[in-house]
Amino acid sequence: MMATWMRIALLATAVLNMFGAAVFVPFFQNFRESNGFPAQSHPLYLWIIASWIFMFGLCYFWLGVTGRRERLFLVIAGAGKLTFVLLLFVYWQTGQVSINAALGSLSDLFFAVIFGIWLWRTRNDFIYLEETPK
Repeated sequence: MMATWMRIALLATAVLNMFGAAVFVPFFQNFRESNGFPAQSHPLYLWIIASWIFMFGLCYFWLGVTGRRERLFLVIAGAGKLTFVLLLFVYWQTGQVSINAALGSLSDLFFAVIFGIWLWRTRNDFIYLEETPK
């Protein structure tokens, strides 16, 4: 079973992802703009981003509720959160998104670190068996 602190972190990041998904829904242009993102983008790209953020949020919620220990998902999720933070800070430095967008991503950095801590602490809990030749 997953530690309570990690389950709470997963539930918290699920909420964060639901908010993040809403930012990218195409008809919430003012909401996106007020959070420091470019207001105009093609709706196809916005829907893709919103749906992926939403689906990851559902997965965080499910893991938080059930306590399932899905290491590969958390590796991918942590890498995704770090990538999101890095991209926003790069685009802020080049003047393409506001400082609000970059600073808003610090919660993703926090959760990426939390995921990394959990992955490190549980690294020996999983035994990987090699298939023996028959």
